[in-house]
Amino acid sequence: MYTVASAAEALDRIAPLKTQMDWDNSGLLVGDPSREITKILVALDATLSVIREAEALGAELIVTHHPIIFHPIKSLLAGTPPYEAASRGIAVYSAHTCYDMAAGGVNDALADALGLQNRVPLWEEHPGQEGGRTLGFAGNLPCPMSREEFSGWVEEALGQRPGFVRYLPDAGPEIIRRVAVCGGAGTDCLKDAKPLGCEAYITGDVRHHQYLEAAQMGLLLMDAGHFATENVAMPRLREQLAKALPGVEVLLASC
Repeated sequence: MYTVASAAEALDRIAPLKTQMDWDNSGLLVGDPSREITKILVALDATLSVIREAEALGAELIVTHHPIIFHPIKSLLAGTPPYEAASRGIAVYSAHTCYDMAAGGVNDALADALGLQNRVPLWEEHPGQEGGRTLGFAGNLPCPMSREEFSGWVEEALGQRPGFVRYLPDAGPEIIRRVAVCGGAGTDCLKDAKPLGCEAYITGDVRHHQYLEAAQMGLLLMDAGHFATENVAMPRLREQLAKALPGVEVLLASC
């Protein structure tokens, strides 16, 4: 028999909570740790649609990347995800920045999807020392690509329509060989890409002045979407949980 607490322990092994950023709010955020579980639903966000899907499927636990409660709340009202999950008896565990940094987590999945080879961490907490946290990757593409070929490669890898990826058409070199990636909103690591020999950087939530900043650095900055660059890891999280909790049915949200 597994409980919500059992799943939380497994998730802490997959993505240790001690590695989350100080401002983050990962962990068990809604529910009864002692409740027995038979089904888990994995999703990027615990939206109302995901909560309704979990209820329809009979899932006792939702596991998300983004925290269902991020900032302190002063009220708990009907119609909000935390209330609706709790009122249905559905627990919610969120693995946010700890899963960004985890081996096999968000950035590994993103780098795998793009076929990056000979990877090194994009950002390291204590460069040159073992045991420090790392975020993102820099690696080589399977073959050199033009800007247009590369944007198409990214869109196909992330299951997005042509033209989904946004970038300045004349930024960076014409041929891309080495790329940095950071899932979600990763522009804080922009300055780390160029010293690692990267010609392009893939992340989400890019602002206009950041495109220009990257272009001045000789770097092609591509916005492939916050959702798309992180949701690519949710099937892997489902697989990791299914392996850690044999006998529990672990499902991937459809919405």
